[in-house]
Amino acid sequence: MFDRFAKEKSDFLKKKDKSKKGCVDKDIKEIADEINSKKDYYTTSSCAGRIVLLEMKSRKKNECSWIFIKHNKIKHNELFNALKNYNKNKKIKNQIWFKQQPLILHVASRNLEAANKLLEVSRKIFRRAGIIGITNRKVMIEIIGDERLETIIANKNFVADESYIKELVKYANENFIENKRKSDRFLKILEEI
Repeated sequence: MFDRFAKEKSDFLKKKDKSKKGCVDKDIKEIADEINSKKDYYTTSSCAGRIVLLEMKSRKKNECSWIFIKHNKIKHNELFNALKNYNKNKKIKNQIWFKQQPLILHVASRNLEAANKLLEVSRKIFRRAGIIGITNRKVMIEIIGDERLETIIANKNFVADESYIKELVKYANENFIENKRKSDRFLKILEEI
């Protein structure tokens, strides 16, 4: 009998990575590999977490300019210098947002029963885990970490000072450490499905 899900999974996992980075984050690769090793699941997108500066030309994701991005903890001067250099070269015209984002996974599962198994395990660590789509071929799941920080830090009228940026980075790095700790625990309990 033809296994349509297995074929879709095989075809999807052979595709070129279309993310800005062009590859899976090293800190989430083991989780993605563990999920992809199971016959009832495959990851469609993933991010271990990141710290970014974005120029927001509008509320649409594709109309943002990436000023700074790092998929790990940072030093405050990395962020401060990126903002300072951007302001010097481009002159800030729009809002600049600082975002520390947690782990995010999108997973296709074979059916509702498989989706529920993954959700049961995921919710032991991540509160934000749920079904985001159901078709006759698969069930899509989204898993998002809880630790995040988002705030405006500049626009045409102001630019945050270094001491404020230092505090933001301190909290973002603490969130990053917690996000990593939860990711490591999640990897261990994935064996339950």
